[in-house]
Amino acid sequence: MRKKLNVWFWIGLIIIILINILPYLWTILTSLKQQNEIYNIKIFPETFFVENYVQVLFESGFLINIWNSIVVSSVTSILCIVIGVPAAYAFARLEFRMKNGLFMLVLFMTIFPGIFIISPLFSFLRDIGAIDTHFALILPYIAYFTPLVVWILTGFFRTIPSAIEEVAIMDGCSIPKLIWKIVLPLSVPGIITVGIITFTLSWNEFLFALIFTSSDNAKTVPVAISQFQGVHSLNWGQMTAAAVIATIPIVLISVFLQKYIISGLTSGAIKE
Repeated sequence: MRKKLNVWFWIGLIIIILINILPYLWTILTSLKQQNEIYNIKIFPETFFVENYVQVLFESGFLINIWNSIVVSSVTSILCIVIGVPAAYAFARLEFRMKNGLFMLVLFMTIFPGIFIISPLFSFLRDIGAIDTHFALILPYIAYFTPLVVWILTGFFRTIPSAIEEVAIMDGCSIPKLIWKIVLPLSVPGIITVGIITFTLSWNEFLFALIFTSSDNAKTVPVAISQFQGVHSLNWGQMTAAAVIATIPIVLISVFLQKYIISGLTSGAIKE
């Protein structure tokens, strides 16, 4: 009976893996096909057509869009962490009025639909002359993703034994110094985790980037990929090639920092 369960477990696991991997494999194979091959039933291309990648990288200005995404996502991640760490520490350790209500508000903001505020936000950014700049994306991203950072790090800070901090305070350590010298070094997995999450969310965000940018000087990767669509046709080869290129940075970050991600996400589930 146990052998049968193990067999069905592995069959189910393989099916789930295939369901998740096949779309990525299909995208990669499509990016290596010529336009007339894409609508054929054949899975593999007759010849690997790397011209799609050459055109995307050197003839379409896509490198500028990648740079825009790197700048916007990196600055957003750093500022979200700078703002979110003190706020999360306050929710995890300090006692103050309306603490629970404010924390519930933070949770509510993590699920608030962005399209609800896009009109007044566009008017505000237009009035201050920020439309079609990196700032037009960084500002709303910080406001939108910082609550998520606070929520995750609050759970992480609660796993750090409070006795360590109590001893430091008894020795005369101030709260800012306590956070900088003791809490932050112990919180590296959690901070790296939220940094990767905010970087990925900023990298993939489409709605704000579409509305608030109009030129290649500010357009990010998702908007650039969507514009490979022509008036009467869709260049699937170049679009999928651009998608593969845009996915590489996220994959590399996730692979090299995987141990921190796992540690950061699981620690918040453990009570002190």
